[in-house]
Amino acid sequence: MNVRQQMRRLLQQKDYLVSFGIHNPMQAMIVEKAGFDFVYMGGYDTSLALLGFPDVGLITETEMVTAAKNIAKAVHIPVVADADTGYGNAINVIRTVEDYEAAGLAGMHIEDQVTPKRCGHLAGKVLIPMEEAVGKIRAALDARKDKDFLIIGRTDAVAAVGGSLSEAIKRGKEYARAGADMVWSEFTSPDVEEPKRFAKEMHRDFPGLPLFFNYSGNFKWYDAPLKFSDLGKMGYKVINVSLGALRASMKAVWDYAVDLKKREEQAEIDFEKSFIGHPMEKVNEFSGFPRIREMEARYLPSDEVRRRYEESIGLLE
Repeated sequence: MNVRQQMRRLLQQKDYLVSFGIHNPMQAMIVEKAGFDFVYMGGYDTSLALLGFPDVGLITETEMVTAAKNIAKAVHIPVVADADTGYGNAINVIRTVEDYEAAGLAGMHIEDQVTPKRCGHLAGKVLIPMEEAVGKIRAALDARKDKDFLIIGRTDAVAAVGGSLSEAIKRGKEYARAGADMVWSEFTSPDVEEPKRFAKEMHRDFPGLPLFFNYSGNFKWYDAPLKFSDLGKMGYKVINVSLGALRASMKAVWDYAVDLKKREEQAEIDFEKSFIGHPMEKVNEFSGFPRIREMEARYLPSDEVRRRYEESIGLLE
């Protein structure tokens, strides 16, 4: 079973799937080892981590595909990736689908903003005409070689110029009618009624259609908690905590940097102690160094391997 078939089966078997945004292979490996069912590669995550840019359409298709390919190769679970607007019109979308599918992904989503776009939770969003957006979905579906490759239609209509929840529902239905495997509407607040109404209206015309929910850290859910299980009951089959790894790493690296600057070697000593017994303590083992040694023993001349490890100093695990 390939990763696309895995993703399809997971959607059938589970009430809902949960993951969080990542932007590099190491984080994807952690997601897999922590027991999640799939990996989500975010656009804002990758743009900021790779280029130092906000999510305003500055990252290119080529840069996203390269990042996605490296992530997909690092894990054995499905990877779904942000494809922004498809990086142009419907013709550009065709190439994007071909490249994302060839990169080994299980699926991708396309949004209905103008190019260049911006993060769904930033101000300044402008939509393309619905007819053009539907054409992009149709082009994406025609371009894929594997019918199990997920095409997710996303609308930012709730908070774009002239937008509304009603417009999001209208567009979501048209994307489903065009054949999108899953539909995603961005919401702009922790108001439970918006996703509830969207799901209800979508399923009125498309019973059982899987929906995607972006559980954004921007919403400050501690003010209005919404359980994943509640979203699953509404029909949101995929729940992604956006910018999850990015925010966690930003906070951790900042805290480490401030502590090291202030306390110098003692900060590093305390940090090393905090790693003892942690699942990530054995960095070299996690990175796959033991497997490299196994391959060396299998394929390299035995004398070379012996000399390499008997006459050098360094960690073996």
